[in-house]
Amino acid sequence: MYNFFAKLQNFLEASTDHSTSDHTIAEYILRHVSEIPNMTIYELAEACHLSPATVSRFCRRFENISFKELKEHASEFNDFNRSEIHPGPETEMTAGLPDYFKQLHQSLAETERLLQDDILQQAAILIHEANKLSFFGVTFSNVVAKNAQIKFMRLGKHTASYSNHENQITEANSMISDDLAIVISSSGDTRFIVKLTKELSRNGVPILAITSSPTSYLGQQAKLIIQISGQKIDGYKSPILEEINLQAAVNMLYLHYSGRYN
Repeated sequence: MYNFFAKLQNFLEASTDHSTSDHTIAEYILRHVSEIPNMTIYELAEACHLSPATVSRFCRRFENISFKELKEHASEFNDFNRSEIHPGPETEMTAGLPDYFKQLHQSLAETERLLQDDILQQAAILIHEANKLSFFGVTFSNVVAKNAQIKFMRLGKHTASYSNHENQITEANSMISDDLAIVISSSGDTRFIVKLTKELSRNGVPILAITSSPTSYLGQQAKLIIQISGQKIDGYKSPILEEINLQAAVNMLYLHYSGRYN
């Protein structure tokens, strides 16, 4: 689901010329994604003022797929978003709103207890000794990974972070044992994170995991684990507690590293 969105975003961000056919098609799909599964290639081409052949070429550049497969991706994306919220009885959902900060404070207090100084110092040493830092994550964890990339770039480290799955796998396969992969995933067990972790391990790349689950596949393969709280709010697919705790862990790592080496 996220990869579909990320790759469309890549088309929009890759060019400053918003009149290109790729930009036009990607923009139209994102604006009208709920309609795409029911459109023909001719209807999409007409809506974008382009030819069906141009739409077909876009699909090949997008993921070497057919227009039919593009529609299937859009349908899966729509289905995923429709299940973003799983509301219980209205009184329960309404009553839960004032408790957000209480639950956030509780989860952050747990993360504070879990962020041991000796682990953070070991992580700072790994970062200092690495030739290159590559940050990995999916959806909200990818936002945290991008944030971390910028923070450590500003501390003088050579850093990388990519949005879509294909570029992350390519990056994992280009890394060597002198680099450090920092993989950010609350669960540590999503299908892509498992695939990514296998690639990194196969290439002998040391992994620093930021996760709530040391027993996850990611946790088991990591050289070092920075553990955060596993608390979450049921009823919401978006990690409204986990993302704050992941960011807090990155910030603490940044503070420990900068205090030691800058």
